[in-house]
Amino acid sequence: MHDNLPLVCFIVCDSGPATHFAAFAKSLLVRSNLRINIYASGPALEKFQTLNLSDNICLFQFILNELNNEEEEEELAIKLIDSCLMEGAQTIIVDIANKFDIKLQEAYNKLDLALHNIHFWCYYDNPEEYVPGGYSIRSEEMIKLSKNVLFANINLVKRDSKIFSLPNIMINFNNKNIQGIGYYPTDIAENLQKRREIERKTLRAKYGWNNIKYLFVYFGGNNKIYYNQAFPAFLSFLSQIDHNILEDIMFLIHQHPAAKKQNHDGLLFQEWLVKNNHIQAMLSQLTSDEAQIIADGVLYYQTSMAPQFILIGLPVIQVGHEIGEDILIKHNLCKTAANAIELMNELKVLKNTCQLSNNIQQKQLIYGAIGYTVDWSENLRNTILDLE
Repeated sequence: MHDNLPLVCFIVCDSGPATHFAAFAKSLLVRSNLRINIYASGPALEKFQTLNLSDNICLFQFILNELNNEEEEEELAIKLIDSCLMEGAQTIIVDIANKFDIKLQEAYNKLDLALHNIHFWCYYDNPEEYVPGGYSIRSEEMIKLSKNVLFANINLVKRDSKIFSLPNIMINFNNKNIQGIGYYPTDIAENLQKRREIERKTLRAKYGWNNIKYLFVYFGGNNKIYYNQAFPAFLSFLSQIDHNILEDIMFLIHQHPAAKKQNHDGLLFQEWLVKNNHIQAMLSQLTSDEAQIIADGVLYYQTSMAPQFILIGLPVIQVGHEIGEDILIKHNLCKTAANAIELMNELKVLKNTCQLSNNIQQKQLIYGAIGYTVDWSENLRNTILDLE
């Protein structure tokens, strides 16, 4: 009887959409009579393993980093799609910005769809209309091959919305079925805000940081612009700031989970630190949750987590070789620094404003900006299960 229930399959490579898919799976199980299978690799698998999935959700591992060529990637993609078919999937949802997603879409497109009544969706998890560093370029490649595109940010499906692959190149959505559900993991932000009140002092004591007056966390990225321009610029700015400004600050460099393997930013940071050991700075060994719990303030260049920092109430500086026009910038929700003088001035301000903000109006503003709606769960069900 259980095997005859409708099956929804998620296939995911990256940790960001994995967080979303975990929430989707939980919601679908609670509100619908379904089976849920999740196929995950690399950072996505690690994310799911920390989220205490229900026993009713089947989690399967696939391995990408041992594949040697495109032919092996194509074989794996076909194997994953075939597995979904054999299990009786009616809906398959994949992330959008990993190069392997293209192989999954191509494998699906080769099916004789007359024999398979399956809905295949690619999922645009980022709330931004343009994401530097490759996400938007890969998204366009996926969208060209896809019929159905699901957006987290419900604003991005409005009639006047414009989604870009490059700053001046719009993605063509002609003849595409585009839907928005209005999801952002606001529950994570709410939970972290509560945990800060309970765990912050304990965590500082655990890592021996009780005597650190200001602990600022830099959240790293995972793309060439970040490695080659934004992160080197940030380190260069720090080198130029008067030691008296920095002496009571500890900087934690928190790497993107997918950046740790090749460790480009980690190696660059360690080389920089040898020449700048008068600055208190170190690579973070914390989880992303712990880093947000312990932080007095946050610095970043580009991350889909940026709205979450504001929802938690953390003061934020966007810092890099240039200013990216993300949601926080457009809605005047964070400070900016594109040179050493600006960073020095903003660090002075950050020291005086590192108390948590609990501005309800600010939260409502960010909800609107990221296209979040409390009805996201119903929107998801109506969209992917054809209930409307």
